[in-house]
Amino acid sequence: MAEILRLQNHTHSISRQVCQPQGEPVDFTLPAPTGIDAKRRATAPSWAKDLVIYELNPRAFTSPQGAGDGSGSGTFRSLAERLPYLADLGVNGVWMAGHHLSTHHFYGIWTVYAADRPDRIDPVLGSEDDLKALTAAARDHGIRIFLDVIAHGVVNSSSLITEHPEWFLGGTWGMTDYNYNDPGFREWWISLWERYALEFGIDGFRIDVNMVDPTIWDEIRERIERGGKKVVIFPEIERYHFSQQDLQNTPRDVYRIIHVDDLAGIPRGLSVGQASCHDYGWECLAGNHFYAKGSRAKIAHGSLLTPRIPLMFAGEEFNADPTPLPSLTQGLFGAGEQGGWLYGNQLDWSQLDKPEKQAMLHDVKTMLGIRKHYSHLLHGDSSLVTIASIPCGGESDYVPFALHTNGEEALVIVTNSHARDIEMRLALPFAALGFEGRTSLVLTDVVSGERFIATGDRVPLVVPIKADFTPGGGYRVLLVTPE
Repeated sequence: MAEILRLQNHTHSISRQVCQPQGEPVDFTLPAPTGIDAKRRATAPSWAKDLVIYELNPRAFTSPQGAGDGSGSGTFRSLAERLPYLADLGVNGVWMAGHHLSTHHFYGIWTVYAADRPDRIDPVLGSEDDLKALTAAARDHGIRIFLDVIAHGVVNSSSLITEHPEWFLGGTWGMTDYNYNDPGFREWWISLWERYALEFGIDGFRIDVNMVDPTIWDEIRERIERGGKKVVIFPEIERYHFSQQDLQNTPRDVYRIIHVDDLAGIPRGLSVGQASCHDYGWECLAGNHFYAKGSRAKIAHGSLLTPRIPLMFAGEEFNADPTPLPSLTQGLFGAGEQGGWLYGNQLDWSQLDKPEKQAMLHDVKTMLGIRKHYSHLLHGDSSLVTIASIPCGGESDYVPFALHTNGEEALVIVTNSHARDIEMRLALPFAALGFEGRTSLVLTDVVSGERFIATGDRVPLVVPIKADFTPGGGYRVLLVTPE
């Protein structure tokens, strides 16, 4: 289904020239893609391919007024206190979904998406100095901070509208939209995000919905680069350096996704593997709307152990039981019963006292540790990846794949998506992994150290995998080397 959805999202046509009587070969022509998906607008910073991004709502991530009290009282300072936790987890990029003056326009709660004054820090989070201190502390922990940008407009009550009526035209989402044709607005908008990068130490921007005008982001990036800094820009549904929604959830076949893009002429490069989107639970009742829900197989095969930039939402790393903020509603504009919007749920950190939560956290840390140790193979730039599909037999819903260095080493990622132990039969394609001419290969589990021997090209090898949803279960990562 993931492959079908991607092909629907990227409309490419294939024309076929029929063989001529003279016996000329069939010629399949593939026209170059057009539009925003046809190119990546600029070269990303070199550090972008090794990002592990963690999204959080700063009002719900911590609660200085009492752990788990549901107050939504988080601040820049209380977030800074959690930076050691994030660094220990293996996170090196935080998408902070909230920083500027905002309102309760959506779902009855404070949210960055109900933008009031994007040029003013919201005092409920802290001061400008507090934000600068947060980014400085994050750098000390090897973490980059990315801001959420609401590019379409502001709430109807914003003082910006009365101060600069010429900056606005029309409206969507019950808000008033910006007029991107106004020169005064364009200069203000460019200078605004330039200031966040150069004065506040912000390392990039996630753009809600779409960029509206991609060329203005070219100007923003160029201004920031002239100031001596490089940033990443990732819109929600379009691509700049990459897109938030390059890939959501878990594809059955990671290799096929990349191969289909190759056939469609979509250029390789940075891309995201998103586990849970913060919009899960949108207009739903309260409940657990995380995607993985404790599945090691899903989060490994769909995000953490794939050749993509992992993106997870706060709490998914320990399968948190969501706690809705008290005023969170089911309806977009505040109507209905208590809602389940993932963004509007607070983390109850006391849940980490439970053994099953600690076990999930440990497994996610282990996956991210593997990713860091083998960063020459496991990173987010598919243009630098050599990937092969592994022929297999067994009950897992996901096809094993290998990332390799043409005859030196390879990593095989194999999963078990069932709540019971299974055996997977792997038939390693020696030549496809660069090991042509070898008579046997050694496979070493990078976690347990257990060794297997592949005795020949495509000779089935049985690999047991513990049940999903259990400590250490759901996946295995096997290092392949010559015997």
